[in-house]
Amino acid sequence: MANVKSFMKKVAEQGKAAPPPAAKPEVASTPVRSGTAVAPSKADRRASDISDAIVPCHTRQEFAQEIRYHWNRSRKEFLSIGRYLNRAKEILPHGDFEAMIESDMPFSVETAFRFRAVAEAVDTGRLSLEVLPGAESVAYQIVTMTPDELERAKAQGLIRPDVTRRQLIDFKRSLRPPKDVTPNDRRRQLMAEYARLRARMAEVRDELRRDHGIDPEHDHGRSGRTGVTIDVEAEDIGPEADGEA
Repeated sequence: MANVKSFMKKVAEQGKAAPPPAAKPEVASTPVRSGTAVAPSKADRRASDISDAIVPCHTRQEFAQEIRYHWNRSRKEFLSIGRYLNRAKEILPHGDFEAMIESDMPFSVETAFRFRAVAEAVDTGRLSLEVLPGAESVAYQIVTMTPDELERAKAQGLIRPDVTRRQLIDFKRSLRPPKDVTPNDRRRQLMAEYARLRARMAEVRDELRRDHGIDPEHDHGRSGRTGVTIDVEAEDIGPEADGEA
């Protein structure tokens, strides 16, 4: 019995004296790749979360300040994209640029063209950064104007950061000359007018038959001819005559 107790005591003492297990050495994480995309690290995600976080605002000035900040940031972002695209067009081998747009970009070829056109207009001085709208689709409406259209738009106060795409499109349409009416166009106009008048005549006939017992298509007038002869003396009826008996 004494030997058993002695053995148990010895085991317990050895357990207390045993060193803790050695920690496994940390292995540097390798970015996980999916195709050509690199998975964002925790630090990247934290930075993104901080950047996209909504700052608490309580006054008009605070809200305006934050909105202006993000507005300006969005302008700089699509301008930078356009500059990278223009640079890639210059440097990449023939065919690589188009392949990159079609396969590697999250936007269409048309959108890439708008990015490039806006960036080129700003970098060549045709469009000032101070008046650049916050969306590439709006800015593109400005950079595609002719010099004469651009001067007229400036005179009307349309070249400004807060101008809308609809305002610019309406302005351009107002400068276009009216289209020449072709025979086909005129024929369609006449057919549409004929259909409208025919529908109106049907409404008038129905009212005459319903409320006045007259069918202008079939009733005979006093002259004995088909149809109704209406001989009403025209007179001006003003608002004051409505109440007269």
